[in-house]
Amino acid sequence: MVDCVYLMFLLAKNSLCIKKVGGKGFGVFSKKSIRAGMVISDYLGKVIKTAEYDLDKDREGLYLMYLTDQASIYPNLSKPGPHLINHSCTPNCWIYIYHGHTLFFALRDIDPDEELTISYLLSPDEETCKPCTHICNCGSKNCNGTFHLTKDKYEKWQKFLDKEKKKMKVAKFAVGKNLSKLPSYPKTIPQNFIYEFMNK
Repeated sequence: MVDCVYLMFLLAKNSLCIKKVGGKGFGVFSKKSIRAGMVISDYLGKVIKTAEYDLDKDREGLYLMYLTDQASIYPNLSKPGPHLINHSCTPNCWIYIYHGHTLFFALRDIDPDEELTISYLLSPDEETCKPCTHICNCGSKNCNGTFHLTKDKYEKWQKFLDKEKKKMKVAKFAVGKNLSKLPSYPKTIPQNFIYEFMNK
């Protein structure tokens, strides 16, 4: 059995741990039950100009996170964080933009010792990857064999995000500096907004 490493994230102490996952490197696991809607983490790191980043560097790790149309977040890979949450085509976590920050929250109830997963929401592979290295082996019933959304699903997701962006505040940041933690975070996120996207 692999020892767990304590992760702070935004949950109560000793709620999460890291374990090795066959074929994936590391993954984040629950140590206690996590209720649907609970906020798990804030995706923090260094703010970089997306246009100046070599996306080929990120083809394997997929650590770059959207911040604005011009800037992205790159996490500190030497420290445990939400960048270790693996992809699944049927994830138990999702993202929510709050005051310009990307929060991860539980999409459903998560049991103790269950791996936390999220959809990486990559654009259709024919537009971004040749040859594509983003092969999914999540093993879920709905696994489509890739981290990329279908063109139809991607267009729906972008339409949903564009609608949400109109209501969002932009986080205060400086390129080349770390995105600061918010002074406070919500404990839970309403889930109805994501079902609006998922059921269309």
